[in-house]
Amino acid sequence: MNEQQFSHLKEKELYPLPIDDGNYLIYAPLSGLMFPMPAADTAKVDNCIATGEIDKEIKELLDYVNSERKSHRTIPSKNDPSQIHKLSILPTYRCNFKCSYCYSAEGRQSKIMSREKAIGMIDYFIDRRRTTLHDLWLAILGGGEPFLSPEFTGEIITHAQKRAAEQGFNLGIGLTTNGSVYSRTLSGIMIRNKVSLGVSFEVLEDIQNSQRGHYERVVPVVTQYMDDGVDITVKSIITPANVNRLGEMVEELHRLFPAVKKYKLQIVEDPVMLADTAVMEQFYRDFTAHFFDAEQLGRDLGIDVYVLASKYVDMLIEHYCGGEMCLNPEGTITICHRKSSPLEEGYEHFVYGSIDDTGKVTVDIPKFQALISHDINSRAECRNCFAKWHCGGGCLAQSEIYSPAHINVICHWTRDFTRRILLKRFKENADADI
Repeated sequence: MNEQQFSHLKEKELYPLPIDDGNYLIYAPLSGLMFPMPAADTAKVDNCIATGEIDKEIKELLDYVNSERKSHRTIPSKNDPSQIHKLSILPTYRCNFKCSYCYSAEGRQSKIMSREKAIGMIDYFIDRRRTTLHDLWLAILGGGEPFLSPEFTGEIITHAQKRAAEQGFNLGIGLTTNGSVYSRTLSGIMIRNKVSLGVSFEVLEDIQNSQRGHYERVVPVVTQYMDDGVDITVKSIITPANVNRLGEMVEELHRLFPAVKKYKLQIVEDPVMLADTAVMEQFYRDFTAHFFDAEQLGRDLGIDVYVLASKYVDMLIEHYCGGEMCLNPEGTITICHRKSSPLEEGYEHFVYGSIDDTGKVTVDIPKFQALISHDINSRAECRNCFAKWHCGGGCLAQSEIYSPAHINVICHWTRDFTRRILLKRFKENADADI
């Protein structure tokens, strides 16, 4: 569909999505509505809005759409650190894997975060004087492997939950691992504190060994955590090597870890692997071609198979991730965990704060506001795009590593993928009404 076509409808936040018979599904994201409309009528309504010659029937339609809008539907962009709900902590730069696509490989060091910085940042973040939010999220991630320091990681979890209870917050905690280290103590801490454990694992033995390695080590470790009762989400990076094997991956996940019910597929971000935009376009097309069958297979097996874009269809967001406070071992705070080490290109651009060993946090507000402004309101490309409400203007980190041509590939895929989900849902609802 031409981006300029039906521009007047789009100004009213009404988006005609082409369907197979040459007609349109009108999508009103801010009103939560979808309804079919013949092509001729779609053109008529757009023209009437343009000329101001709106008849009674069209006025009733527009009034109804407007009446269904709710001010609370969208998650707006932030403009102050007090509105940030997510703290990411990277305890160490050390890692025992060398993944082929690792975004933080440049930042590898032996450095470990000091206890004073970790506890001080938690106390600053989980504080009624900082924010009026009720729900907060703590992510303990790799810029290295957190399970190489299990006692420290466990202390972070325990202290954060204790602090949240004292301050009256609802705190969710996520912990990410490569699945190579088992700690009985940490397993118990995760269970007691209702931690969601994300295990980065490619499921298929040949893919795991070629992209990450250590298949034989990971399987028994994850099995032990599963048997302990830890809440596990498996996360697989999708590359050209496994994009055509998504269904096989779902089946193998069910065979290996039958208690795991959440499976996140994460499309690789690699400007070298996907340097050729034609290769990138085909890769994204292949992902779409196989995702929906894998998703359905997951349903049949009781597994929620998803990619972020499939979850974001159920949200209306003005900013892709909402931003974060990411504390790394240096004691600096970045807007994104994908830039966490001074050894990484572009790191300084992402830094907007720091903490010292006394627990004093310093935040550069203008720098924060400049970084958080990468949203649907700042990008001209988003103006007439229905998918902006589900992608929030796209990922800042992606915009830093990819060229505009590569970003265009991602934008085109996001629109097509989102449209397919919306049309699929409309058809399922229509069939259910018959």
